[in-house]
Amino acid sequence: MRAEIDLEVGYPDAEIVYRALLPEPLSSPSERSSVRILREGSCLKLTIDAEDLVSLRAAINTWLRLVRIAEEMIDLLECEV
Repeated sequence: MRAEIDLEVGYPDAEIVYRALLPEPLSSPSERSSVRILREGSCLKLTIDAEDLVSLRAAINTWLRLVRIAEEMIDLLECEV
């Protein structure tokens, strides 16, 4: 099963989020799913492949949460500056 997700992050935050997430696929906690991350301008493209629907849903939730955390960290750091 495959899910392709396009996220509009905003420039230059897309580059920051992309770099923050780039190491994550190398240390995947599950062998039941894999992800590819691309950045095109202000858009992040996630392609998630999974063995079954349960794994796909879990991977989607994980990656959306990671993107949200990265964006929240950017916002937090911008508020402190």
